[in-house]
Amino acid sequence: MDTRSRTVPLWLDQAASLAWRAIVVGIAVYVVVVVFGRLRVVVIPLIVALFLSTVLVPPAQWLRRRGWPALAATWAVFLGGLLVIAAVLLYIVPSVTNHFSDLQHQANRGITRIQDWLVRGPFHMSRAQVKKDFHNFGKQLNKNKGKFLQGALQQASVLIEVIIGGILSLVFAFFFVKDGDAFSSWLLGLVRPETADDLRALGNRLWRTVSGYIRGTAINGLVNGVLMFAALIGLGVPLAGPLAVLTFAGAFFPIVGALLTGALAALIALVAKGPVAALIVVGVTIVIHNVEGYLVGPIVLGRAVKLHAIVVLMALTAGGAVGGVLGAFIAVPTTAALLNVIDFYRS
Repeated sequence: MDTRSRTVPLWLDQAASLAWRAIVVGIAVYVVVVVFGRLRVVVIPLIVALFLSTVLVPPAQWLRRRGWPALAATWAVFLGGLLVIAAVLLYIVPSVTNHFSDLQHQANRGITRIQDWLVRGPFHMSRAQVKKDFHNFGKQLNKNKGKFLQGALQQASVLIEVIIGGILSLVFAFFFVKDGDAFSSWLLGLVRPETADDLRALGNRLWRTVSGYIRGTAINGLVNGVLMFAALIGLGVPLAGPLAVLTFAGAFFPIVGALLTGALAALIALVAKGPVAALIVVGVTIVIHNVEGYLVGPIVLGRAVKLHAIVVLMALTAGGAVGGVLGAFIAVPTTAALLNVIDFYRS
């Protein structure tokens, strides 16, 4: 028996061993996060490009099997995707522009309607108090208008970074779709054959996970968008189409996306149709969230991504803090992929 075992209790020795290992792991995680933050202009577009590739590779391979050259198939898939995006924008932008002036008039009527509801509704407030509160609220908005403008100017650099990141993502995705097989073969050729086999199996597993997440989330978002569109059309709320498209996009930001798009839809319903319509939209948002969480999500996603809601929120928060909108977009599938890596090596 050595001297340490006689002088240090066993439980303390084990605790010390765990402590220094935890410190080493913590330092390693911190270094990775710092490096990721420094290189996020390149790293995040690279990850986004991999996610885009899971959607674009299958149609490109389908064209190649029918005799299309790799370059022609890649261009066809990319141009087709850009045409779809352009069609959506051509639908949304004129719709929003045409309804903007109407919304301004409806906003004034909506404010009057809300004031009447506060006076005659369950709160029984006095007309003078309601007008005073609304007047003070308007003064506060005018007072903080400069701060809002300053904040918007500060976000201009973030917008430029997002645009650059989007362009890089498209460039990376183009070459992944065109030369992905050759590039992966070249990378695997740099390591030993037995290691290459493990990496190939891991890569196939991660590809299935991410592609399953993207496809499942798209179907999930489609169901959410259809439900929101039906509810808004039934209530006669303007901008039902654009709000449905935003609801579809919000599905790629789990939990947070549904709440934000639902809040926007409720706000427009409040302005256009009054408090009752807004409350109905809030109820529809709750229904959509439950359909997403307990019906469509588990059925569609299956075993591709199995993350607890707390893990999802933590991933979204960390991704948004490090990489903004793009970071939040890739946070959940990246977390799922990392957990798959751990599970692969553990098994």
